[in-house]
Amino acid sequence: MRTKVRIAIVVPVGPCGDDYHDTLDSVLSYTDRSRVIVIMDDVARTGQSLADLTDPPDLVVYRPPAGLPDNAYSGLWVKLAAAYHWLLERYEPEMVLRLDTDALLLGPGIEVLAERAFAADPGLGLLGSYRIGPDGGQRDISWPARQLRVLAGARGLVHPGQRSLIRHYRRLARAHGYVDGEHALGGAVIFGGAAIGAMDRYGFFASTWPDVMLGEDHITSMLTIAAGYRIGDFGGPDDPMALKWIGLPSHPADLLAGGKLITHSVRSWQDLDEAQIRAIFADARNRNQIEGQMADPR
Repeated sequence: MRTKVRIAIVVPVGPCGDDYHDTLDSVLSYTDRSRVIVIMDDVARTGQSLADLTDPPDLVVYRPPAGLPDNAYSGLWVKLAAAYHWLLERYEPEMVLRLDTDALLLGPGIEVLAERAFAADPGLGLLGSYRIGPDGGQRDISWPARQLRVLAGARGLVHPGQRSLIRHYRRLARAHGYVDGEHALGGAVIFGGAAIGAMDRYGFFASTWPDVMLGEDHITSMLTIAAGYRIGDFGGPDDPMALKWIGLPSHPADLLAGGKLITHSVRSWQDLDEAQIRAIFADARNRNQIEGQMADPR
C-alpha cells in the first residue's frame, strides 16, 4: 500500500559543496505537511557520506545503486530516474518537486498554484522555466538542440546503442509535438502526479542511458513529452518561479517583494555571494515563522 502525499520533494545532493541544509530548511518551512522529502545521496559515490540530517519523519535518504553513470549530464538523469522509481513504489504524490541544492523555496503556497495549473490543463505534465524566462524573454534551447541532433544523427553511429535509444525517445516525443532541445530548466521543476506515474509505468525510469552530453533537464523534458504530456511555463515574470541557470534573476529583496516562491541559483547576484544571499532569504524565512507564531498563539 503506497502512502498518499500532497507533494514529494526530490533533492539530489552531490559533492559540490552546496549548503543543502539551508535548502532543506526552506523546504521544511514552506511546503505542506502532507509530504515526503527524498534526499538523493550522490555524495556516497565519492566514498564520503552526507552530514547528519535532522531526520524529521517525512525525510528519507535514497542512495542510488552502485555502477550507474557518474557524469553530471545523463548520469544525473539515470540516478534521478532510479530515485523517482523508488519514490513511486512507496508513495502516491499529487505532484513531485525536483529541486537543486542551490535553489530555495521563498514562501508557502507552491502546491496550490501547481494544483490549479494541472487542474486547468490535464495535459500538462511538467511545470517550470520553459519557453519564457523570468525577464519575459525567450529561453535559448540552441545548445541542447545541437547536442541532440549530433547524438541522433550520423555521428551517433560511432556508438550505435546510444543512437538507437536517443532516436527512440526522440521519435516518441516528436509524435506529441516535441521540438528538439526544448526543456524546463532543471534547477526546479514540478511534475504532475499523473505524468510522473505514467513515465514510471512506461518504463522510462528503467532505461539505461548512455554516457552522453545531454543534461538531466533535457532528458526529463523529452521523456515527459514522449509520455504524452506537455510542459507549462511557470517561470515567467508573473509566475511563481524565478530561475536562471547561473546566478539569481533579480536581487533577493526584489524576488521576495515580487512574491516569488522558488528561485535558482543562489550562488551569486552581482556582488553578493552565496552566503550573503542565503542569509537574506533565511532572515526572511525566520521573520515569516515568527509572524506565523504570533498569528497563531497555540
